[in-house]
Order: sequence, then C-alpha cells, then structure tokens
Amino acid sequence: MKEKVTDNLLSAQKDNVVQSKKTLKQRAIILSGGGALGAYQVGVLKTLSKRLRQQDKEKGDNDRLLFDIVAGTSIGAMNGAVLVSQYLETRDWQVAIEQLEQFWINKKKGLASTPSKQELERTEVWKKWHEVSKKRNTPSYVASVEAARRYYSVRHYYFHGAPKVHEILKPFPRPDLRFFDNLNSWFIHSSEPLKKTILNFAKRQIATSPEKNEPRLLVFAVDAAEGETVTFDSYTKADNSRKSEYGKHTKKKGYENVIKYDGGVNIDHIMASGTLPEFYDYKVIDGHKFWDGGLLSNTPFREVLQAYHEYWVDVVLPQPGKVNNIDLPELEVYVVNLHPPKHQDLPTDHDGVLDRRNDMIFGDRTSHFDQRQQFLVTDLQDFATQMKDLSEVAISKLSKESDKKILNKKFEKILARPASNKDFKHQYDTYDDLLKIHYKLTKVVRIERTEYTDAISGKTGDFTAKTINQLISEGAKDATKVSLK
Repeated sequence: MKEKVTDNLLSAQKDNVVQSKKTLKQRAIILSGGGALGAYQVGVLKTLSKRLRQQDKEKGDNDRLLFDIVAGTSIGAMNGAVLVSQYLETRDWQVAIEQLEQFWINKKKGLASTPSKQELERTEVWKKWHEVSKKRNTPSYVASVEAARRYYSVRHYYFHGAPKVHEILKPFPRPDLRFFDNLNSWFIHSSEPLKKTILNFAKRQIATSPEKNEPRLLVFAVDAAEGETVTFDSYTKADNSRKSEYGKHTKKKGYENVIKYDGGVNIDHIMASGTLPEFYDYKVIDGHKFWDGGLLSNTPFREVLQAYHEYWVDVVLPQPGKVNNIDLPELEVYVVNLHPPKHQDLPTDHDGVLDRRNDMIFGDRTSHFDQRQQFLVTDLQDFATQMKDLSEVAISKLSKESDKKILNKKFEKILARPASNKDFKHQYDTYDDLLKIHYKLTKVVRIERTEYTDAISGKTGDFTAKTINQLISEGAKDATKVSLK
C-alpha cells in the first residue's frame, strides 16, 4: 500500500514539476495569530492575491495555485481554514477571499458585532473618562474618543461576551477553591459561538491532496502537557494516513505521541490552535490537552519549513538517491504578522505597556534567524555537492588504478558516514543522503502591521464592526507597499 501511495504522489509531483518547469517553485503563506487583528489578513490577501495573479500571468503561470501551502496559528488557522474550505468549494481564489471577508463582516453569520452606546456607558469608569475628556483643555495622556471606543467595547465583550466569538461560562468568575483569593478567580469563556461562526464558512473536516492540485493546510497548536508545538496537516503521510506525530522518536518505537485524523484537519484542531490560556479552558483531543499555538510559535515559519522538508523527504522521495531526475521545487514564503515589531514612542501608562509587551511576546521573533539558517544550510549543501563533483573528477584523472581505488574507497567511506539523526525519522542515513535531497528557500516577503494609533492592550478582543473594517482596509493598503521581488 505504501509503495502504491508513494508512486502516485511522486507521479503527481513529477507532473507538477514538469508543468511549472520555468518556475520550479511552490508558494506558502503564513498567517500569524492575533484574535480580532486577523481581519488585517483579509485585506492583505485581497491585495496580495491580485498582485501575485498578475505576476503569474506575466510569467505564463496562470494555472498554478495561488498558494500551495496555507499555514496559520490561532486566528490565522481559522482564516486559513475558511480560505482553503472556500477554495475547495469554488476552485476560485478570488471568491474564496471574498467569502473570508464575509466571515468577518457579515452581519448575520460573521464575527463582527458592535455594543450599543448605552452598553458602553454602563460602567463608572466610562463615566469618569467621559467627564475628563469633555474638558476644554483635556490632558494629553487621556485616551482619545477612538481609543476609548475600542477599550470599553473590549471591556464589555469580556464581561458580557461577544455574540459571534465567545460567551461567559457560569459561574463567572470561576471561584478560587485552592487559595481562596479573589485575585486568583478565573474569568473563563466558551468558544462555542466562535466554533459556530467558523463552521458557517469552513468545512468541518479539510482533507486535501497534491494529486488533485489542492493546497496544503497546516494548523499549529501547543500540547500543554508536552510543551511542544503540534502540526495538524491536511495532506497524508507516506502510509496514506493523516496524523500528527511528536515527542521523542526512536526508530524502533516511532514517536511517543500520535494523533490520527484520517478525515482531515477538523474543527477541533482549528479550535485548539486558538485556545488562549486563562480566557478558554483546555481543548482536549484524543486525551491530549491543547492551548493556543501562539504560545510557542505565533509566526510558524520554522514549522512550515520543517513540514515542507519532511513532506518531500518522507512522502515523495522516501528513498534518497533513487530519484535523480527531479529537482525539488523552490519555496517562496509570504508572512503576515499581526503584531507591530517596532514602536518608536514607548508608552508609559499601564495599558500601553501591556500592549507593547503583548506585541513583543506574540510578534515575529524567530523567522529572520530561521531564514538565515535555511540560506546557510542551502549554501553549505551547494558547496558540498560541488566539492563532491570536483573530487569525482579529480579521482578519475589519476593515472594509476591503485591510487584511484584507494581514493575512491576513502571517498565512498566519507559519503557512507552515518548522519547524526538517530533520534529523527527522516531518511537521512548518510552524508551522501544529505546532498541528494534539499530545496532552496528563494524568497521571504513579510507584510507586517505597524499601526499603533489608538492602540489598546485588549486589541485582539476588539471585534467591533468599525475596527474590523479599519483593519481590512489597513491590510489592503500595506500589501500594496511591500516589494514582491
């Protein structure tokens, strides 16, 4: 069975490579987590899709997928699930993105809602702000009307629930039965409304295949007990199953943790990716308790590179060296980061400091380093391959057969040296294997949200219609500025 599946996949990939011989590349988009800020990604996709389609048209690649890989964490996973579901339904990326926008703005089925003015004015703290803000000479440190609108909307959602996103779990707050300290009470919510909203636009299970020229969906969550990022994948493994394997690996026993889902990435995986600690309780899947993927990798660049690499090594080319007439596709990556990486005017108030802290924690902290490391690995592989070729030529030019045999024996011994991968599953048994399978990361384009005007620490919970529309416009505008070269 394994050989048949592998042959089919390899045949499909060969066909794809032949069809795109001019480009020999695949395209991945990475959608980071950020709650309500995910609306920004809709705007980015609206603009980016048009620019990439124009680029493909100019290169004669009209029939290629807009994105071969759609990867996301938390709200990025939810956006990815809707996008891929809608593409599978319509086979039209533009329509899929339009439906993704409806996921956010549709008044009946979408995420957006808006508390009434009366609801915002219900608290004493709003009255205090309103009283001070109406003074003729309002102090500069007092929040603007827009910042206050956002702040008090999020406050209302937190204590009363957001209709399409979360609802209060009773008792509220959940009392502290351990220390009996009010400071340790738990204000916990249910994500059932969010689940229902997602299912208005996304499939309950998403299974895709390269043979059908369908995009690969990657979703990331954290196993709270293991403290490890787990990847849920819409593509099958070499044995034609869908499963997530993680934890310690031995060649005898395999991985210590295996979660199977032959029907595809499902709504539980999507919800697990967005299960923010403290706000939600654990999401339990097959006895494993999961938290939001953003805790360990909110911008899962490294995980995408690893998944891409593993797919080719473990599934498409399971026996290194036996397929020498095919180049692995190059990979270009587009990253949409929702948390501003820089902030020139650092805040001094408590809410502002919390906001800046959150951006640093959930921003893109590692992908630049991972990108440099991938470039370094590629350069070293290219160098070693050229030295191998040079050595073979040099040995062949020796006049004495005895010298050739001696050097060839030494050369083959080097190539046959075991690679240091005893604890890993992948098919890199020798140094020679390391040279036969690799790909090039050719491009990384980052679209990063940089807006700090009227920002609040609870911005990820601001699902008001006005803010969501502002974020969509902001993303569309930013995506026009970034260079795609």
